[in-house]
Amino acid sequence: MKSQDTKGKLNKNISIQRREVWDAEKKSNLIISLLLSVPLESLLLEESEKKSHNVLDGKQRTLTLCAFVKDEFALSPKIRVKEIDGVSLAGMKFSMLPEELQSRIMEYELTFSILRPLEPEERAMVFFLRNQAVPLSKMDLSLVMLGEQAMDVFAKLCNHDFMFSKIKLTAPARRKHDDLNVLLQYMILRSKPDMGFSGTEIMGFCDDIKNGEVDIPTDDIIAVLDYLNEALSEKRGYLKKVQLPVVLYVAQLAKEKGMGTDEFGLRLDAFFENIDPDGEYMSTCKSGSSKRTNVQTRVKIMSEMLERPAPEKKEIPVEEKSKNSTGYSGKKRGRVI
Repeated sequence: MKSQDTKGKLNKNISIQRREVWDAEKKSNLIISLLLSVPLESLLLEESEKKSHNVLDGKQRTLTLCAFVKDEFALSPKIRVKEIDGVSLAGMKFSMLPEELQSRIMEYELTFSILRPLEPEERAMVFFLRNQAVPLSKMDLSLVMLGEQAMDVFAKLCNHDFMFSKIKLTAPARRKHDDLNVLLQYMILRSKPDMGFSGTEIMGFCDDIKNGEVDIPTDDIIAVLDYLNEALSEKRGYLKKVQLPVVLYVAQLAKEKGMGTDEFGLRLDAFFENIDPDGEYMSTCKSGSSKRTNVQTRVKIMSEMLERPAPEKKEIPVEEKSKNSTGYSGKKRGRVI
């Protein structure tokens, strides 16, 4: 495995796979399994071009093993077995282990099942069937329904500067594909506004994309992301998962009206700065936020800000800029009328 990975012939990131989701404890316990010669389930690979292989099942294990032998992480203090052969393991990287323990890892016999080259549809089906016993989330299953071609498009959209540097998503949230979920919800508002954002509805929408019933308007989405990226000069605290699809949709409406990016940025900041935390809008952001009626209410209320007089640009004192740079202080305020 190390040899194939070093030669660049082990593709661990096919688009229908989950991103890396294991934390340090899970990674470390896998290494302990090798050191104790605990049998592991087989890894499923697919033959690819130039004698390389795609990892179809066992991505987390493959990433972990390849990373550890490259000294990319140390064993977690939370490992189940703290000591082997008198060696304390917490905090140890591969190169820090005694030679005997290094040899146990490098000589561990992994089991592989290797399939012939597959078509994208076959690959998605194999992945889906192979993971029936694994508790994949509805978002994970949605990736399979989208297919590789659509996932490649969404991967580029998720790497847009606005999605990568301006929105408030944690690294674990991105690993769970929350950024992709935001874009799918925005597309629902564009093409099927009578739908909600439940996991089942999103899975059905992904199926429609794969079947060609819904197109991915890549250029239009990029134009809206560019618009927002220019409107907001830095990350905003209010750009959270529950707000983002509606923000994207309202930005689209503002762009279609010919509203300048500076004005839209001011309107958006004012909307969240003056929002009533106990009011109708925020009540739809709590439990049940994915319900159709709550989604439509958020769209209606936020869209109304486009019809109000434009707020004046405020000069923020230097000492206050760091405090208010998110544009949403979290304090209870009345809504701008």
